[in-house]
Amino acid sequence: MRKVMALVATASLLLVTACGSTTMASSGDTAPLTSIKVTPGADDSSDPTVTFDTPLVATGTAAKVLVEGKGEAIKENQNIKFKSIAYKATDASLLGSGFAGEPVTLPTNEEFKTQLPALYETLMQTKVGSWIAMVEPAAEAAATDGASPSASPEAAQAETVVVLKVVSTEEIPPAAPPSKKLGADEVKKLKDDGALPTFEMKDGKPAITIPKDKDAPAGLVVDIVKEGTGKVATATSKVSANYTGVRWEDGKQFDSSYDRGKASDFGLDGVIPGWTQGLTGLKAGTQVMLTIPTDLAYGPDAAAQGAPEGTLVFFVELKEVK
Repeated sequence: MRKVMALVATASLLLVTACGSTTMASSGDTAPLTSIKVTPGADDSSDPTVTFDTPLVATGTAAKVLVEGKGEAIKENQNIKFKSIAYKATDASLLGSGFAGEPVTLPTNEEFKTQLPALYETLMQTKVGSWIAMVEPAAEAAATDGASPSASPEAAQAETVVVLKVVSTEEIPPAAPPSKKLGADEVKKLKDDGALPTFEMKDGKPAITIPKDKDAPAGLVVDIVKEGTGKVATATSKVSANYTGVRWEDGKQFDSSYDRGKASDFGLDGVIPGWTQGLTGLKAGTQVMLTIPTDLAYGPDAAAQGAPEGTLVFFVELKEVK
């Protein structure tokens, strides 16, 4: 399934339908959704009761507002918070529900609009509090994922019936400007103020010390300890380097080529931005302390990816530029 659909289904999207004859917002061929009925639970933490005729067959992706909410109109550039439940289209068996947990957030961005246009268009016509049903044929989902759709009659069979309730929305804050590399004068001032990390070689390995009671710098710091005399690195150079990395927050080491006893080889166009920007322009033989802010390191979701989070500090010895 597509990335956005996977998020929706994994979060247990709900299929819901409204009673009454009021025309509701929709997109796509919504005829397959007409049999869907929903009875909300006691509150937003309780599963609703959902019924529909089986097997539910759809020829294309479709979404429909089943119950119109009474909140604010949903707009672009918002984070939609929703709870959902999902059923197998063939027999209405429950696949999963997210009503007992916290709402899931889905941004109304271009990726969402491109991957699930029917759901996106329907959301843009409704309000907070609405219940929305959605189906997607298995063959269409497979084709979108790059798989070969089946030519069998089952190819038109809807794979999952999804129903969601929009709990709330919030504006997506404007993205913060990316951190910049600090100038030589700014680096000197921080160093004179004792606001930059230091190191000491112990048993042939750098031991890095984070300054006490100092905030992390607001940009990328390139503090040259010893300037080399070799070839100058470019943003696409292949290099060999020894390094040790620690977190600013607690000074804990998370990686070191010195511990492995061997320099690491890599391309400067295949590492975190702080390394690319920090080592570009340096000569082979240079020793440098890099202090790299989160957005130029592994980003705000670093922990979820198993990477070190926050501002990172590296001692790097650029041994060779190839």
